[in-house]
Amino acid sequence: MARKRFGIIGLGRFGSYLARTLAKEGQEVLALDRSEKAVQAVAEEVSYAVVGDATQKETLEHLGFHKVDAAVVAIGTLSQSVLVTLYLREMGVPRILAKAQNETEGKILSLVGAHQVIIPERDSAVRLARSLVMPNLLDFLPLLPDFYIAEIPAPEEFLGKSLKELDLRRHYRVHVLGVKKGFSEHMHLFPAADYTIEKGDLLYLAGHRKDLERFMSP
Repeated sequence: MARKRFGIIGLGRFGSYLARTLAKEGQEVLALDRSEKAVQAVAEEVSYAVVGDATQKETLEHLGFHKVDAAVVAIGTLSQSVLVTLYLREMGVPRILAKAQNETEGKILSLVGAHQVIIPERDSAVRLARSLVMPNLLDFLPLLPDFYIAEIPAPEEFLGKSLKELDLRRHYRVHVLGVKKGFSEHMHLFPAADYTIEKGDLLYLAGHRKDLERFMSP
């Protein structure tokens, strides 16, 4: 995976956690906050941590925010977030994500240029609800409505059959992304058509919820 450069503006709980996590994933992180204490808290973990005022466009330009692959606006007030989002859009940042407190703020940030709005409490609640309803659910792809990835123990009727014989795409409208043995960490990514399903296999399937639900445990 190519190393990317991320700009994090605002180092509260959300921003600092995000900055640290991206850095642990080997990404280049440029972190900015008005608070010297907040900056010092992440300085040893990220590529660059700077004390500065993001509502000054000159500060963003001087620090090179126009060169990042994506910027996350995670500052406190709506007026500040709107201003910074506008500046980033004017600077041509290819992907701008903005943290909002609620749906109304989210709509405003979208209107002024945010490509994606993050509402932490809502988003975490949605993920929790989905995991409670569909325990096998691993993730969902936000670019495609109602599209999920699920971990499914191989059904009894699949055992001893090859993926070609099962033809899951035609019969069930799901795609096999990988297969993992139940007691192994090794996964066969995009297994060949002649792969034969064995007892204990875990299938990683992608598809729409209604098509995956037939495989879910009651």
